[in-house]
Amino acid sequence: MAQTYTEWVPEHFIGGHSALDLSNAVFDRRVPAPDNELFKSTQDVANWLMASGLADHHQAQAVSEIEDGRFVERVREVREASFQIFEPIAAGKPSATEALSVLFSCAASPLATGSVDLHDTRPRPGQWRDPDAVTAFLALLSVEAFFSLPRDRLHSCPRCGWLFLDTSRGGKRRWCSMRTCGNREKVSRHRGHSAA
Repeated sequence: MAQTYTEWVPEHFIGGHSALDLSNAVFDRRVPAPDNELFKSTQDVANWLMASGLADHHQAQAVSEIEDGRFVERVREVREASFQIFEPIAAGKPSATEALSVLFSCAASPLATGSVDLHDTRPRPGQWRDPDAVTAFLALLSVEAFFSLPRDRLHSCPRCGWLFLDTSRGGKRRWCSMRTCGNREKVSRHRGHSAA
């Protein structure tokens, strides 16, 4: 049976920052399905990096060739630590310092060895085929976002739990996307009214 990969579509990138999009790389945060995982393979991570605009085709191809058996698991750990620092902010609570520590730890060794390039406006892996450099890069995106994103504009979708930066003029955005959760909520309310 041929392996299938997650198909990344624009609706996966609604967070307003790559760190939030990384945190959202599951089907649903509020009511997780049995198969809630979107990062199932190295290829899924590579495709996500390209779809998010963080890597070009050649860089993503290099990531897809990573053979480290723990790479995908480590990307998931960074994703979960990222979610754990941003979700409390969206709820108006203090962030989990343990999660921030995980991100710093993930980034520390590659930074010390120069595996991550800091000579641009955004850190980049020195070698995209290096699993430590790629996970450090993702961790640094979340660390940077933790210190720079406007906290009062960080929200969590009440339907799926995905995180997003509300850049609307009035700051009244409620859903991750009106096309997905917003429409589902309207349908759900309509059905509720019809049943009543």
